[in-house]
Amino acid sequence: MILIREVVNNNMDRLMNESGFNIAKNLKILRREKNVTQKEVAQHLNIDVTTLSHYETGIRMPDIDTLIALARYYNTDINRIISSEAY
Repeated sequence: MILIREVVNNNMDRLMNESGFNIAKNLKILRREKNVTQKEVAQHLNIDVTTLSHYETGIRMPDIDTLIALARYYNTDINRIISSEAY
C-alpha cells in the first residue's frame, strides 16, 4: 500500500510540474469562496497553518491524502483543485 501512495505522489508531482496545474491558486480561491481563514482550514485538516500557506503559495504540494481531505473539506473533487482551468 505504501508503494502505491509513493508512485501516485511521484506521478502527481511530475504532472503538476509539467502541466502547469494551478493548485496553489485553486486552493486559495476555494478557501476564499468558503470564506474561511487558513487557520480554520489547517485546524480542520489537523495540519500546521504554515503547511497550508505553503500549499497556497506553491512552495509545497499536498500529497494525495491531503488532496482528498481538501476536496472533502471544500465539498469539491480533486479535479477542481488540480485543474489548470479557471473556475
